[in-house]
Amino acid sequence: MGVNWTNAEAVHLLLRAGFGGAESEVNACVALGREETVRRLIAGEALTETVALTPFDQLSADSKKALDPLQLGDQQMYWLYRMVNSSAPLIEKMTLFWHGHFATANYKVKNVTLMVQQNELFRKYALSNYKELVLAIGKDPAMMIWLDVNRNKKNKPNENYAREVMELFTLGIGQYTETDVKEAARAFTGWTYNEKENKVAFNPKQHDNDSKTLLGEKGNLDGDETIDIIFHQKSLSTFLALKLLNYFATDNPSDSWVQQVAALITQKATIGEVLHELFMSDDFYNPDLRLSLIKTPADYVAGILRTMQLHVAKGHAQAMRKMGQELFSPPDVAGWRGGVSWLNTNLLLARYQFAESIATQINYKQADTAPKQAERPEEWVKLWSQRLGITQLSDKTMQGLSAYVEDTILHTKQKNAGLRGLVQLLLISPEAQMK
Repeated sequence: MGVNWTNAEAVHLLLRAGFGGAESEVNACVALGREETVRRLIAGEALTETVALTPFDQLSADSKKALDPLQLGDQQMYWLYRMVNSSAPLIEKMTLFWHGHFATANYKVKNVTLMVQQNELFRKYALSNYKELVLAIGKDPAMMIWLDVNRNKKNKPNENYAREVMELFTLGIGQYTETDVKEAARAFTGWTYNEKENKVAFNPKQHDNDSKTLLGEKGNLDGDETIDIIFHQKSLSTFLALKLLNYFATDNPSDSWVQQVAALITQKATIGEVLHELFMSDDFYNPDLRLSLIKTPADYVAGILRTMQLHVAKGHAQAMRKMGQELFSPPDVAGWRGGVSWLNTNLLLARYQFAESIATQINYKQADTAPKQAERPEEWVKLWSQRLGITQLSDKTMQGLSAYVEDTILHTKQKNAGLRGLVQLLLISPEAQMK
């Protein structure tokens, strides 16, 4: 393989396969090499020392009160805590991917416990077999409430789940007909969730046992057989390949790259094996792909906290909501739109406010706050951009920040105020919004 393995490549991988990393993690990746780094990420093994996560019932909120498992805000904080502190960042990144892919929101489910239960399902199957995950999500209580599965009965089928399982979860628009939706809905009839008993069950009296024709295949189909037929479709691997490439690599992958990944999805037993091949490929490290994706609020907030090794607070999860990404509450069945939608004026303002709050939390009294060549303003910019996980700055950004350092750090005795300003400006720079 022809790709060099330096800090730049390691940071690129950590930004895409996780939420960035502190300097110690980046240095560990460089020392481990690409193959071992990727192996550990896929295996869920620590890149440095393993840090045990504090259990939910032992973690305190800002007021030192114990977190309440029934409070959505406390569960949002705890998931963010996991993103920031997990020794298996790719597991959390994929849990977030599946949350957006199988988008389910508490504003309809109205049961935080079920939302967390679904979150654990995504974590369990994060890098596992995709078909097994699709089968499991169809019997997940939060999903069943979200897509009205209880209303799907013999002689009165509800098409919500049948439609979304093909349109959003597996095949994509244009790969099925309205008749396929109706037939799939009939096949899925009979499954119920009893919230009082917290029990998922199959009622054979409410299942349509008559013959159905789905995507060209005929039989007295049930739900599992419907999923089998859907997984026979060639469009499934292409659909998932494009979503994975959009999430991890580029907004506009070539058709040949999509087909390469689609072939891997067909050949490999797990998503982890597919991602191993992606993260080991030279194409993934193409310099043109660096800083080419806009960070989600989760990337931005968790990445800054992880890189700077700061404690997670309730306000950080609230900041994510203000930036447009509220955990456990995607906007609709299609999930978050992503891309440039993250950077409208109001959402950018929330990022700027978060950056300001972070800049005030950093300890600037350490001996290593200044670069070795402290008389050169660009060295200050390089040092702090590296610490913040920003691997490259445009000439325009470098010039502007160097001028700021010249005015507020080099020629003043009160350097801490200037340093806070430099960190804030770096965190709101165009490059800091990208991964």
